[in-house]
Amino acid sequence: MSWIRFPSVNLSRVLSATVVFLSCAAPTLAGDVVGEVTEPDVISSQRFARDVNAFYLGVSAGHASGGSDEFGLRVNDGDTFAAGDLKPSGNFAGFRGGWRGILPARGGRDYVYGLEVGYDFGTLDDITSSRSGGAEVSGRSAISDVLSIRLRNGLTNRSGSVLYFVTVGYVRGDITTSGSLTDASGTSRFESEDRRQGFSASLGAEHKLNENWSITGEIEYLQFESKTVELGPSFSTKSTPSYRGLRIGLNYTF
Repeated sequence: MSWIRFPSVNLSRVLSATVVFLSCAAPTLAGDVVGEVTEPDVISSQRFARDVNAFYLGVSAGHASGGSDEFGLRVNDGDTFAAGDLKPSGNFAGFRGGWRGILPARGGRDYVYGLEVGYDFGTLDDITSSRSGGAEVSGRSAISDVLSIRLRNGLTNRSGSVLYFVTVGYVRGDITTSGSLTDASGTSRFESEDRRQGFSASLGAEHKLNENWSITGEIEYLQFESKTVELGPSFSTKSTPSYRGLRIGLNYTF
């Protein structure tokens, strides 16, 4: 029986030729299967930077009503003449400015964080009086010129038009404490003013009107440090001023 002989084939040359053929044909095949190829959209770096951080300036105004601060005149010999509770209240207005950043959060919302500096002017005060130990005692506490530095954090709604936020911060303001004592010998009046620090906390919302303007509303609480105030050579009182406020405002974002 005789064998049929085939011509010898160099396998390496066959494989090389196949690879070259496929590499040349790939673009044509891809075009046939996929069809027309379009370039993907590229996000502008300028727009992306604007979405991530922003500076803003704003104005605000509101009304405050005080927390309870019991007022009494303490004489150096140990006697105390109670006057009653002081609850500073009144209207205020101010300026603010800050920076905020934005990070994507779950559910299509954004997490917003930042730092805000503000200054409020206007006087919040209250007067109380009573008879104590056969004498007429009165007291007054006033808060004015409050500087604040606050950390601001919150989440937007899904459309990004409303931001719900909380703040905590450091405050410093002018505290005026005064009193009087009227007895058989006459009337004595006392007053002391000092600049005192404290803390603040608030809860609010900011609604975006357009690309630059937004309105805000928040409720806040401010507490200043407790201090024994010397009122003249013979009297002193413990002062712990605080107040709760309702604030509305307008911001312009750059």
